[in-house]
Amino acid sequence: MYLKAISLNSSRDGSKSEAVDRIDGVLILLGTPLGNLSDLSERAIRTLRDADAIAAEDTRRLRVLLSHLHITNKNIFAVDANKEELLSAKVAELVRSGNSVVYTTDAGMPGISDPGAKLVRTVSRAGLRVDAIPGPSAPILAASLSGLCETGFSFLGFLPVKSGARRKVLMSMEDGSLPVIAFESPNRIGSLLADAVEIYGEDHPVFVGRELTKIHQELFYGKVGDASVHFGSAGQRGEFVVVLGAAKHDEPSSGGLQILEKVIAALGQGTGSTRLLAEELAGVTGVGKNQVYNMLVAAQRKASESG
Repeated sequence: MYLKAISLNSSRDGSKSEAVDRIDGVLILLGTPLGNLSDLSERAIRTLRDADAIAAEDTRRLRVLLSHLHITNKNIFAVDANKEELLSAKVAELVRSGNSVVYTTDAGMPGISDPGAKLVRTVSRAGLRVDAIPGPSAPILAASLSGLCETGFSFLGFLPVKSGARRKVLMSMEDGSLPVIAFESPNRIGSLLADAVEIYGEDHPVFVGRELTKIHQELFYGKVGDASVHFGSAGQRGEFVVVLGAAKHDEPSSGGLQILEKVIAALGQGTGSTRLLAEELAGVTGVGKNQVYNMLVAAQRKASESG
């Protein structure tokens, strides 16, 4: 089945250009503004106007956007993270039937710490067409603003809620050669930065973006220790993007030194401090205390057998 293609030459008032191609259906990922509706491109607006159906992570937010654009009478349905796998087949069937289906998330590009990836996999594996209208992206914006990412970066999305798991992730990235970008909520930004101070050291370079592109946007440039003080108080508001600078491999990392000091101190006291050492290492690494203890006992047993 063939439909009118999305016309990228449509006029701003919604009228179509005279020349209209005809193509098979398509799933179109469309980037939406992070906070400033003026950031939506003309191409994105025309695509929304011409779409046969629009699926959204949150239809309420989509309706606000469409109202701002004076776009009405659209076939709209919700595809959030909980429904994405279930509704992927419905989206694929719409595309197979020749429809142009646009997918939007609450803000930014779909599929990046947001729903969208399962839709892409289902539609593309069915041999159907997938396309995108590029738009705002919080990690890319933060990378550009930070001044720390000219050689690349690692994007982690939202870090684990629990402190031990979060510290474990941060420590795994500590000796990396690339900066680290992560999202964080206002309730946990203080805890994240406190963990970063302990693992990376208070002088480690950091950029923190709060409420990017919105009225109350705040950009922080400086050291992790200062950022921890600045954002450490309760009652923070807004959405945060944190960029931790790349590790300096010519200097020993604070987290590595901390672990080394604990191991040396405990070993110097003899095997009687194995359980204490396990507790301390568990706190620093985020690995379970019992697991660390068993690893230490096994290492000591192997050392005594070889000796």
